[in-house]
Amino acid sequence: MADHSEPVTGSATAMSDNSPKRGLSRRHFGHVVAGSTLMVAVELARAETSEAAIPSPPQIASLFDLLDAQNLAAAPTSGLIAIVVKEDGTATFALPRTEVGQGITTSTAMIIAEELDLPVERVHVTLAPARQELVFNQLTGGSSTTFTTFTPIRVAAATARTRLVNTAAALWKVSPSTLTTKDGVITAADGRTVTYGAIAKAAASAITITIPVRLKARSSFGVIGKGRGRTDARDIVTGAKDFALDLSVPNALPTMVARPPTHKGVPVSVANLAALRAMPGVTDVVMISTGVAIRAKTFGQCIDAVRAVDAQWSGGAVAGANDASVLAGIRKAELPMVVPKVPILTRTVDANFTFMFRSSAALEPNAAIADVRATSATVWAGVKAPIVAQAEIAQAVGLPISAVKVKVITGGGSFGHKLFADAAVESARISKAMGKPVKLLWHRADEPRQGRLHPMCTSRVRHRPRGAGAEFRAAPHQRQDRLRSWLR
Repeated sequence: MADHSEPVTGSATAMSDNSPKRGLSRRHFGHVVAGSTLMVAVELARAETSEAAIPSPPQIASLFDLLDAQNLAAAPTSGLIAIVVKEDGTATFALPRTEVGQGITTSTAMIIAEELDLPVERVHVTLAPARQELVFNQLTGGSSTTFTTFTPIRVAAATARTRLVNTAAALWKVSPSTLTTKDGVITAADGRTVTYGAIAKAAASAITITIPVRLKARSSFGVIGKGRGRTDARDIVTGAKDFALDLSVPNALPTMVARPPTHKGVPVSVANLAALRAMPGVTDVVMISTGVAIRAKTFGQCIDAVRAVDAQWSGGAVAGANDASVLAGIRKAELPMVVPKVPILTRTVDANFTFMFRSSAALEPNAAIADVRATSATVWAGVKAPIVAQAEIAQAVGLPISAVKVKVITGGGSFGHKLFADAAVESARISKAMGKPVKLLWHRADEPRQGRLHPMCTSRVRHRPRGAGAEFRAAPHQRQDRLRSWLR
């Protein structure tokens, strides 16, 4: 195998950057996991922090920031995620993050293809279902995915390549250093070749073993850093891409919720329950804590029934409040400005800003599919914290976490909304109440009315530079020029 890596300069560690100037090692350890075909995982000795990357005076963010914390939190369970090389020559990887349009399934496929010497088209990246044992390794947020998964994925891919090459070398009775890899094919100096798929089964191990590997030097990258379209772009623009509501789950019918007129209101009773159940297409009507859920044959029939609901509601936690009353409360809670007011003829900046409630709803409304049975529950949704969603669903339907499956589906945007499993939990509650699978869709108007919003807040700025007021003490003929200069 051609050695494109840099020399080992230290002890075995797992770093995300291998620049020699940092004195870091390119040597890593990966696991070949026991199985019928080649499966590899990674062991991380420690994770790199910003201190190694930013030579600057001691600042908190320079020494240790949010990305460092997420990296360290993910490291202990990195060995639980694995790359599988199949007998058809493809590689598969269940990414423990959520794709919501940021392109991480494509970038992850590129990372694997780079280190494995396999065409990107032959790398299939899926989204891992909720796995409690992954803990913080299954949280998508803070723009941390590539930062926290780059090295583990590279090491796992390099481990697979190393194992495949070593297996071929043993079969041919040659040194691994004489073999090269390209596009999923191993080539010997005498011209013999073997594909990854043909040797994947032989490369598998009956027991889990640990082998040392070297990562490619950045100078030899042929995939990473090169422009590439998304692997799922065609499916997205042609409508072939499956989002939550595109899935076909047996007997999961369209479901929507008539929501209270006040934030966090609760339904007390429904006056026209029989009439709602008799409406065209309607199969079920139940009251839940967040509203009146209606299941029908089409979403159009759901909307008609939702509009016809005649319910009595409790006010909720903020009944009677409005924008004006909330703003008045915020103004009352403002702390006094440290800089006092100054005379009007003084150079100052004195401004007040009000940020109103606003929704940053994604293109895809909140949606989820749920099938809750007496002893189990399965939910399909685009959630960015699957294990949190799994625990909340378990609590909502009264089942142990082990009985709840959360299947992570690509989301149509997020803007932070999919950090919260509102639709997933609500769909589970509805499915349990109805005793049937449901395909829940929030109306677009539901999110700004009852969804999560950016809070209302105020911001005040007051500043008086040193020497302020000099322009007004100057001679009259100088004042206009100085004021114009200041305003620029």
